Amino acid sequence: MEINAYSSGYVSSTGSSVKLNTEDSSALKMQDFLNLLVAQITNQDAMNPMENTEFISQMAQFSSLQAMTDLSEISMQGQATSLIGKNVIVASYNSKGQLDVQEGVVQRVTIHSGTTKLYVNDTEYDYSNVMEIMDVPADETKEDVLSQILEGINGINGNLEAIAGSQEQ
Repeated sequence: MEINAYSSGYVSSTGSSVKLNTEDSSALKMQDFLNLLVAQITNQDAMNPMENTEFISQMAQFSSLQAMTDLSEISMQGQATSLIGKNVIVASYNSKGQLDVQEGVVQRVTIHSGTTKLYVNDTEYDYSNVMEIMDVPADETKEDVLSQILEGINGINGNLEAIAGSQEQ
């Protein structure tokens, strides 16, 4: 059986179609595994079928891998949220392809659809863009940092209210 990465699905010789999940091509999901399992069962040699223990073993291995992936994602999200109020150095490439390095306090963290984003100096960065984590400077108290974060949140809320008001008119 040939697997084509560019095809949206696989059609077996019996004419039945197996639809592969194409949301994130870099990672297999449980549904992908089950689809492959059905294709494997459908296309096996009737005179020499696979053992049930092979299927169970494959499913157990995939379940363990999925659990480790989920645990890793949850751990990363916990690490990211622990950075709120901390001074970090983040880097990203600008539109000209040059490395742009910024230093600032993590104002907030958002987690949406498994993607973790940090906000530093009112700019969104991926968690993977964090290069260094530092303590808050000694001349700046935690109250100062928290008040800056609160001012940023109030500014965002004001912008959202202005946008909502302009859309109503």
